[in-house]
Amino acid sequence: MTKLRIIFTDVGGVLNLIYNKLCKDLDLKPVITSTWWLNHTKEQLQNIFIEQDINVEIYDFTPHDKADRVLEIKTWLSNNVIDSYVVIDDKTSDIVKYVGNLVKVRSCIGLTHEVFEKI
Repeated sequence: MTKLRIIFTDVGGVLNLIYNKLCKDLDLKPVITSTWWLNHTKEQLQNIFIEQDINVEIYDFTPHDKADRVLEIKTWLSNNVIDSYVVIDDKTSDIVKYVGNLVKVRSCIGLTHEVFEKI
């Protein structure tokens, strides 16, 4: 039985080529938590990923709640059966107390080998 391992991903300030390695090495499926999905279909966002050399298939998006990213992640988790997850974001102050497995990424450089090791 395949294990479902999720990486909740904010797009801005997070993604770079290490994201490919992270998802492939750890068999993580991206669930987008960014508001980018409000203005793009899954297909359009996937094309943006590909244009930026991010060659990982987007698995899903969190439901949108303008005021509460924590609720978006918790709602997605309650509606899906998974084995494990990690949340990566460059802005964590509003979610750090409420969401486990959170790893902060510096927005000016995105994912680093140090962050990769934490995950």
